[in-house]
Amino acid sequence: MVWVKKSVAMILFLGIFLMPQTVYAAEDYMDEMMQELKLDEVDDAVEKNVTQLPDKYTFSDMVQSFVAEGTDGISRDNICDYVFDLFFYEIAAVKPLFIRIISMSILFAFFGKLLVTKSQYVSEMSFFVVYTGIMLLLLQSFQLISEVVESGIGKTTSFMTAFIPTYATTLLLSGNTASAGSFYGLAFGIVYVLELAMKFLFIPGVHIYVLLVLLDHLFEESKLSKFAELFESGIYLALKVGLAVVMGMGVVQSLIAPAKDRLSVSSLYQGFKAVPGVGNSFGAAGELLVGCTIMIKNSMGAAALLVLVILGLEPVLKVLCFHVMYRLASAVLQPFCDKRLAESIAGMGKGCGIYLKIMWNALLLFFLTISMIAASTGFIN
Repeated sequence: MVWVKKSVAMILFLGIFLMPQTVYAAEDYMDEMMQELKLDEVDDAVEKNVTQLPDKYTFSDMVQSFVAEGTDGISRDNICDYVFDLFFYEIAAVKPLFIRIISMSILFAFFGKLLVTKSQYVSEMSFFVVYTGIMLLLLQSFQLISEVVESGIGKTTSFMTAFIPTYATTLLLSGNTASAGSFYGLAFGIVYVLELAMKFLFIPGVHIYVLLVLLDHLFEESKLSKFAELFESGIYLALKVGLAVVMGMGVVQSLIAPAKDRLSVSSLYQGFKAVPGVGNSFGAAGELLVGCTIMIKNSMGAAALLVLVILGLEPVLKVLCFHVMYRLASAVLQPFCDKRLAESIAGMGKGCGIYLKIMWNALLLFFLTISMIAASTGFIN
């Protein structure tokens, strides 16, 4: 009877482990995971917020390209052409406004010399009239810049709102439970604080700074320059403090959360490998599954960074064009125009520089958050 039991056990063993089974390669695992993640919401956010996007540059397409071909899957020529076309489009859009400003300033400089010879009072009144007209043009253009910056930040936060839950899910599937929770909280915290700061701190602060600069140059003697510098320093200080806080929190979480995840996943692997007979097979399958998920996670992170670059290009280039035009107009007018006109236009250029700094720091916050979490969780036990 003993040999009968052994024979039956051997037949069952061979039937279970030698029966033909469907074997999935790593590509099959990744294809299934990509379908399960359902990146439609992120694709919709990209399509809604990015204008004139190059062909085949949806978020899911970029993720699949990074998974299949790495960085070679993204066409650098398309991106360069996109940046080139966008830059010259913005220059053509802002050129008429600055032609009007320069023309008015040159006409005043010419006729102002004639008026000075007849009456100083008439000359000053003429300056106030012309300066008021130019100030209205400058404020009109700067209001457009404010709307561009506010819209750019809004599009970035809209994309991140759709991306964060999907990326946190990918972190969770790759065994990084603690990292997923910390990333979810930190990223949504940045989105919330950034929206509040733009509404109540940065946009009003830059508006007040520009108004103080324009009013200061209304007089021959400087009366409000120190007050304007105070607002400028306060905005820069707020940006530095915000960046330092986010970097500090990100570094601390990148040190602690991945270590907890590595310990828990390592314990799980050891438990699988302790199963007699099939432990090594379970462990190998688990490593393959986690490796595929990490590959998708890192590809999603790279695609998100690329989308952030594309999202930030349009507002940054618009503000940069205004900044360059303001500085150029100030340099052209300085030799033969009233000093106050040239200085007021240069002050508008400084206001654009503050907006550029705000946009750069906002993009950098999300860049650092995604980069640190992607780099610190890219391991396989």
